[in-house]
Order: sequence, then C-alpha cells, then structure tokens
Amino acid sequence: MTYATARELRGGVAEMIRPPRRIKVSEGAKALHVANASGAAGKWDPSVSPYMVQPLDMTGSRHYEAVVFVGPARSGKTISLIDARLAYLITCNPADTMVVQMSKDAAEDYSKTRIARGIAASPELRKRLSPRAHDDNILLKFFRSGMSLRMGWPSISVLSGKDIHDVLMTDVDNYTGDLGIDECFGLALKRTQTFMSAGMVVAESSPATDYTDGAWKPTHPHHGPPAAGIAALYARGDRRRWYWPCPECGDRFMAAPGYDGFALPPMDELLERVLVDDIQQMARHYSLLHCPSCGVGLDHRWKDDMNQAGVWAGEGQIVHPDGSISGDPLETRIASYWLGGVAAAYQSWESLIERYLQAMRTFASTGEERPLKTTHNVDGAINYVPMAARSSSDPNEMKERAETWPSGYVPPGVRFLIATVDNQANRFVVLVLGFGVNESGQLERWVVDSFTLRTSARPDGSGGFLPLDPPKYLEDWERLVDKVITRRYPLGDETGRSMPIRAVGIDWGGKSGTSVRALEFWRSLKKRQLHGRVRLVKGGTKRDAALFKETYPDSSKRKDRKSGSAGDVPQLLLNADRLKDTVDANVKRAEPGPGFYHFPDWLPEAFYAELTAETRTANGWKNVAGRRNEAFDLSVYAEGLALWMKVPSIDWKAPPAWAAEWDENPDVRADDVAPPPARTRTRRVIRSKYLGR
Repeated sequence: MTYATARELRGGVAEMIRPPRRIKVSEGAKALHVANASGAAGKWDPSVSPYMVQPLDMTGSRHYEAVVFVGPARSGKTISLIDARLAYLITCNPADTMVVQMSKDAAEDYSKTRIARGIAASPELRKRLSPRAHDDNILLKFFRSGMSLRMGWPSISVLSGKDIHDVLMTDVDNYTGDLGIDECFGLALKRTQTFMSAGMVVAESSPATDYTDGAWKPTHPHHGPPAAGIAALYARGDRRRWYWPCPECGDRFMAAPGYDGFALPPMDELLERVLVDDIQQMARHYSLLHCPSCGVGLDHRWKDDMNQAGVWAGEGQIVHPDGSISGDPLETRIASYWLGGVAAAYQSWESLIERYLQAMRTFASTGEERPLKTTHNVDGAINYVPMAARSSSDPNEMKERAETWPSGYVPPGVRFLIATVDNQANRFVVLVLGFGVNESGQLERWVVDSFTLRTSARPDGSGGFLPLDPPKYLEDWERLVDKVITRRYPLGDETGRSMPIRAVGIDWGGKSGTSVRALEFWRSLKKRQLHGRVRLVKGGTKRDAALFKETYPDSSKRKDRKSGSAGDVPQLLLNADRLKDTVDANVKRAEPGPGFYHFPDWLPEAFYAELTAETRTANGWKNVAGRRNEAFDLSVYAEGLALWMKVPSIDWKAPPAWAAEWDENPDVRADDVAPPPARTRTRRVIRSKYLGR
C-alpha cells in the first residue's frame, strides 16, 4: 500500500482553491495545442485568424450574457470559440461547462476526436484532467479543479435542470434534436443564469437556413437576411461586422458575406458562360476583390495583412481609416458577429469563386440548387434564397412572351417529347413538353400540347359515353394508350413527318383505388410491350432526398398497405420541392437560355395561373389559395422523367439517336399527317385542356 505525501495532497487540491487568473481569454487559450500549417503541434496562435480574438475575449466580458458568431467554414470559429474557450476555462477559470453539438452522435464524435485529442496534445490541459479513469468518459469529463465538461445536444432532457457556467453551442444551424434553435438558445441562457454576469453562452455556426423573401434588401449594411437560426440570433445582438483597410487607398470597407466585391457578371450571363468557359480561368479572372472607394482590384496575397489590420464595428458605429471607431453600439446583452467568407483565413479567393462557379455550372446544366446553397452557406457565410423565391411569378409576363407556332405541332428546336399525366377523380390532365437545345447547346423546353380527357369509352346508353372514373374502371385508363402513349405529333416543317412521345410519366396517387388501377394498367402495358417508356411517378416530401429514385415497392408483405404493389412495377419517387424550385426558376426566365420555357400563344390564361398557383415557403411549396396547379405538377413530373432519362448529362455534340436533330433522328419519320395550318389561333378553342376532347 502506498500513501500520498502532504506535498502531493496540497498539489492535488490546489486547483480547487486557486482563484481565476485575470488575463484575457485569448491569452489563456494559448494553453491549447493545435496542428499548425506545417502539420506540427503548437500553441493556438490568435494571429492566424485575428478576427477571432475579440469575439473570444468577449466571452470573458461581464457586460454580455452571450456571444453569437456567424461565419464561413474553415475560418477558425470553432477552434477559437469552443476549443480555445475550453482551454481558458480549464487552465484559468475552472467552471462547469457544456458543449452542445448538433446531435448525440456528433457530440460523441466531437468528444472522441476534438476534445480528447486537444487535451492529449496540450500539456497544460492534460495535467489538469482528473487521474481517475471513471472521471474521463465520452459525454462527461472531470478535472482536478472539480470542473465538469459535458457533451450535449439540442434536447430538452439534456438542457434542463442543470446549473452550468458556460454553454458552448457549435454548428447551431444544423441542430437536429427535438428543440428549435431559439428554444435551445433560451434554455442555454437559463442554465447560466445562476452565475449571473459570470455565466456565458456561445453560439457559432455557418448559416444553413434558407429565406424566401427574394425581394429583401437590408435597411442597414450590418443587417442579415430574414432567416431563422444563427441569423436570427445575430439579429438579437449588437450586429458587428469586420472592417479592413484597402492597401491602395487606405479606406476601410466591410468584409461582406456572400460574393459582394467580386466583379461577377449578371446571373443570366454567368449561367451561360459557366457552361462553355473554363471554370478555373474564370475563377482566376474574377477573384480580385474590388475596393468600393477606389475601385482597385485587390489580390488574395493582401488578405492576411488586411485581416491583421481589421477591426470589428457594431451597428451605429463608424470606422475611420486609421482603425479608430466612433459612435455608440446597440444596447444589448448579446455581442453578435458576422464574418464574410472573403475574410476566412483558410480559403483563398480563387477557391471561393471557383466553388461558386462550379455550383453555378451544376445549376445551369441540371437545375440542381444544392451545391449553390452549400457554397453560399459554408464558403460565402450567407443564407441562401432559392431561385424560385428570387422573384414573384407573373402569369401575365409569361403570357406576353408567348410565341407563335401551330397548335398540336412540334416546333423547331425540339429533339424529343415527354408527356406527363395527372389523374383526378373524373379526368386525366395531360401535358406534353418538348425538350431541345438552342444554338449554344443549352437545354430548353417547349409546351407542345396541354389537354384534359374527361370521357371514357363506356357507353352511357343514349349514344354517348360515360365520364371517366379512373379509381374504379381499369378500362378507363386505356384512353391514355392512343391519346398519349402511342401518339405521334406532326413536325411543324410541312414535311409530313412526325415524332413519338419518348417517355410518359403517370401520377398514381389520389382517390382511393387509383394506385391499384395504375399498377394494373402498367402491367397490362407490359403484356403489350408498351411499358418500357412509361413510369408511374409520385412526389415525395423529404427535401433532403435525392431528386429522383426508381423503386420497386412491395406492399404484399405489409398488412397496413393496400396499394397493390408487388415489387414488379417500377415507380419514380420524386423530390417534389426541389424539382418545383427548378421548374419555377425556369418558367421565370425571361430570355432564352438554360431551362427557358417556350410558351405557344394558343395556351389559355388558366394554364399560366396553374403554373404559378403555389408559393415557396420556409417549409417548402404550398398551394396557399387552393387553386388548380396541374400545369405546375405536370412540369415537375417532366423534370423528374428527364433526370431518369439522364437528359442533363447528354453531350449535345454527339447525342443519343432519339435526341438527335430531326434529319438524323430515327424516331422522326414520315406519317399520314396534315401540314400545319396557316394560322395558329384557329384551333385554340378545341385544343383547350379545359374543354376536353
């Protein structure tokens, strides 16, 4: 048996009774050892990211109860406000602390990697860890001083009933627990309230929540977008921004979030150029940051010097060229900061612009917005406004740009046709879209036909036919065979040739019985070898899901499912919200280019009303007024079918035969069809989908 000496006992309890060290948080944080640029471990260096020094020091201020920081990824915000703050607390001011991660799994991972490795690599932290093995757990650690360090996540059970000196919330906008961000922040403030002015809440994140007011403009340069999450917490504080000097003229200007300051061309021009120009060359050309005072283009090599001379200023304050600040900040108990991605220490301006241009290319070629959202959030440090929300849909504007071509004929430019069918309780609504490319090789759309089938082939006993009833009668679905699936459309070139419908998407949701009839109809098509180009489609509600997924559902093993699926019928599950973003952005495009819709002048006004019936909200697309929206839904189905057909990846210099120009397309052939009429408006009425056929 061994015994401790008096010296050892005094040393063991000294940490418990030592008073806090009265030094700046950024000085005490140097006890943290991190990997530097060379890869070797060294003390945390505040000069690497000088914009983090004031926010970190403010966590030790008695004037504030919280520090909120919005910034880009790889800017050093987490290592400064979480890891370095912890290092200060452990070595200078021991107090119970909780780190709140976005989920329990993320909390465990953070503890095992960032926290455990940080302590192991830092001698000052390591020697203060309790030597007892049961005090060093993944979610709860104790130190010789008696300080506890908890790992938490946004759950009411985790953030209730505890007195905690510091609550450090990281990656706030990606929280996935049962608490909203505002609720989590409010509970964190309650946990620190016992410690009065000594308690501190830190919340840091890159912005990840969208906002849908495309017309929003800031009333003050320091205002953030009207988004929830970390942006809303920033708005509750004194709203500080980073100001740095121009090396040329010496004037101070804001390191703004997003891509302001780079002389990028307008959106329409950029969408065209990213499809044909070299992205890396474009990135080099546009990666000069322009001073708003003298207009000079600044190279990235000046960034570090500009950051070293930068200062933070709150709303209501003025920054002078010498770095001095005048004016009074907002009176609030929250110190809030927003750093633009342009100032991030670990990303070059060329890389910043290149990521943005690559995301623009993806959107221009496929309509997929997720890369754009990502680069706005993590690189530019700005909330994203979806393309669909950037301007209001104007049915009149769409109608005014309608073009003239014969109703029921394929206009020049169209390479192939996609038909989509929306089934209702008593009708089939059909939209036929033509897909083709313009002279620049950019994919565009043409509305070729739009109509409604209302009558069945079942006699009514008086010489007529009964109304359609798709949920009840399988034979009613047969009307789609000759009217859609096997139909050919004459070309508008007076050659007597025609084009088939390349793919058909049929909505199989709706009234009870519809899904069963849809499955039976597809199986009947398979027996006749008409099934290959036909897919049943359905819109999904999970926004994070893939744009489309081909599945073979089987409900025969589920007693609670009676859809009739038996694993033999392919079905396309579509991400409706994201595809609606694509369609809405495309139909709003006023000039020809990627995604542009060509509307014929024989379409009725009701078509445009349907196309704009839904509204983009923070929770996705909603038909707020309950208006008819079949044209919008059918266009979404067509986009999903185009993805299934791999249309966005087509090399238009060597397209597949079915997407070739008319003279080289084997699907285009002579047929017994009449030449197009001399005037287009003569058939408008009989072709109206609202009068049926």
